[in-house]
Amino acid sequence: MQRLHTSFDPVSSINSGQVFLWEKHNNSWYGIHGDRVIKFTQYEGCFEFCSFPEDKSCDQKIFRLDDDIQKIFKEISHDPLVGRLARAYPGLRLIRQDPHQCMFSFVCATNTNIPMIRRMLYNLARKFGKRTKVDGMEFFTFPTAADINRAAVDELRDCGLGYRTKAIKAVADAIISGRLDFDSLKKTNYYESKKELLQIYGIGNKIADCALLFSLEKLDAFPIDVWIARALARHYSWLYTIKFSDKIAPHQYEQLSEVVRRYFGKYAGYAQQYLYYYMRQAAGKKW
Repeated sequence: MQRLHTSFDPVSSINSGQVFLWEKHNNSWYGIHGDRVIKFTQYEGCFEFCSFPEDKSCDQKIFRLDDDIQKIFKEISHDPLVGRLARAYPGLRLIRQDPHQCMFSFVCATNTNIPMIRRMLYNLARKFGKRTKVDGMEFFTFPTAADINRAAVDELRDCGLGYRTKAIKAVADAIISGRLDFDSLKKTNYYESKKELLQIYGIGNKIADCALLFSLEKLDAFPIDVWIARALARHYSWLYTIKFSDKIAPHQYEQLSEVVRRYFGKYAGYAQQYLYYYMRQAAGKKW
């Protein structure tokens, strides 16, 4: 257990569209991180972190407190808007996720909203994960790829996955067979890793970029969803000549991705998260 005094704000970080299996009880937040339950409690001016099973460095790993955030702020602040957002939300951080849970989470995130994503993932965890108790409360860890691979199609559909069921099964099979090797993907560059991901049924550009950014150490990844598409159209139209709407065709996505990643640089993913958070906050959307 650690008590940490910092400008970092884990509450805004978990409520920023990156992770979905967190819930608040009294003054504490509890989140599912693969086979662990992570807890942090907010006190005046500090947060206390712990992990079940114990991991004394869970805060450093999961909330990327090992990143040189001042260096990152300096790099991305060459853009005036992102520089302003970094100053406005100084506690917002990227979250380093469990790769398996992250991949399944963003497959579930296609064409839906955050409450529905949470519901699907909660159903998966409750049905196929392991039951554990923390502070007298019941939680369910996230199922492994093997757990999901063994599940019948109808069992998965009962979790509310709908048409995503086929993709969830395909991803689970790719992990079990070794075609999807997260340790290997962490070691290769952005382009090679993304090429591997896109070969798996159900993984498109946006899902791949989310997995790369949030779980595979590719901080130059720049996921483009409807909110980021609007941000680009509203604030960065001078960067490109591509015409697009909220729904971006694959070839448009690839062109936009190349342009904005080149513009924002090696920490483009951080710039993306600030823009995403800003666009939803400005629209009054709840997390």
